[in-house]
Amino acid sequence: MKRILLVDDSPTVVTTAYDELEERGYLVDVAYNGKAALLRLEESGDDLPDLIVMDIEMPKMRGDEAAAIIRKNPRWSHLPIIALTAVSPENLGPSARLFNNYLIKPFGFDQMLKLVEETIGAPD
Repeated sequence: MKRILLVDDSPTVVTTAYDELEERGYLVDVAYNGKAALLRLEESGDDLPDLIVMDIEMPKMRGDEAAAIIRKNPRWSHLPIIALTAVSPENLGPSARLFNNYLIKPFGFDQMLKLVEETIGAPD
């Protein structure tokens, strides 16, 4: 089963995305900020997610800060990360290169599902 780490501080986004992804057969873990996402990765050991879907604007630690740490860690650097952002990639500056792809808010969850499938394929 393909695993996704969903990172967003919005309960509405988390609940809707979680339900949509789980309904389609993905196994979803949730974190509500960048620090919590890094903790989830650390706790996962060798059972890493296949994909991280992460908001950029969050309290405690921004998504681009967490992505920079992920990219520097040899155990995690290969993980694809999709950014959820209200800012276009062109306006993210150097942090834009930390992400494999982007979903610009507001987005439809059909867009999210399409991007997830393009990145890691359909669930097993």
